[in-house]
Order: sequence, then structure tokens, then C-alpha cells
Amino acid sequence: MYSSPESFFLETERFLLRPWKSSDCPNFSRLAKNPQIMRFVNQGKPWSDKRIRSFIHKQEKLFWKEGYCRWVVEDKIKRNFVGLCGVGVFDPPGFLEIGWWIAKRFWRQGYATEAARCALEHAFRKIRIPHLKSVANPGNKASIAVMHKIGFQQKTSGFLGDYLRSPKYLPIVTYSLDNPYLHSSPQK
Repeated sequence: MYSSPESFFLETERFLLRPWKSSDCPNFSRLAKNPQIMRFVNQGKPWSDKRIRSFIHKQEKLFWKEGYCRWVVEDKIKRNFVGLCGVGVFDPPGFLEIGWWIAKRFWRQGYATEAARCALEHAFRKIRIPHLKSVANPGNKASIAVMHKIGFQQKTSGFLGDYLRSPKYLPIVTYSLDNPYLHSSPQK
């Protein structure tokens, strides 16, 4: 689909959304080991180095196979690692989910919303994904606000155990959005 990761990026006013590189591991590791970031992702528990490497590898494979992933979000001017945003597979049950993790120093500046709009536009217009979901802990008001801002509507509430074996009783809300461009021709 693309000749190389360097030949592909998505662009917003402030960011580049790009495929992963091995040099992103230290920055992502700081994000995935920060209890404030992980409190709604993994009950505050940091990810292991093995899980971090596995996540990056999965994103690289997803990009090459499908043309989307949870992109690295990078500041256009300073090239700082801001976080990640994009589409991934929520396993199980295997539905496509848009999500974002933004480094704490960039919170409350509209970064997640800006990156999510860009990733959503790519997923719907270029990749032609028919439907996306987004899942969050009901206490994660910032992520839920982003979901509303990008047009998602709440569909269900329940527990992560409804999808995964563990952590069984972690509350979640599921939002969804159908592709509004599905019956139009792809934009070049």
C-alpha cells in the first residue's frame, strides 16, 4: 500500500500522524509506564517492556497490512512525541476501535481531538472503514468529550469483562460512528 513508513504521514495544523519507528520505543515506554496515563487503560498498572514492544510491532504490521494503525502523534515543528492516535483492533471480539493516548504535558490543549479527527477522516475517506467504535472507562471524561466532539454516540455501557477475560469488572462505555462517506467515491 505504501512504499515505506517514511513516505506516509497524516497532517493536521499542529501534528504529523505517522507510522512507528523503533526509535519511538523510549517515548512510548514513558507513556505506557505513566500511572496517570494508564489509570483508564490498565487500571493504573504500567505495561511491561515486552508488551510495549509487542504493541509497537502490532501497529507496524497493521499499518503495512491494512493502511491504518494507532499512529505516532508528533509535533510538526519540534518533532516531539505527543502520543498516539488511530484505529486498532479491539481483541477480542475483533471490532475496529479508534483511540488515543496523549502525554500528560499536552493535556487540555485539544490535541486528542485534533489528532482523532485526522485519523477518523483517513479511516473513513481513504480506507473506507464502514464503522468504528471507541471504548473508554466512564470516569475518563476527557476521552468521552473527544468522542462527542468527533461525532460518536454512546451505544452501550458495561464491563470490560463483557469483551475480555480480565479485568472482568472494569466499567466501560462504548461509542460508535458509521462512515458518512460510505456511499461516495474515495477521495484522492
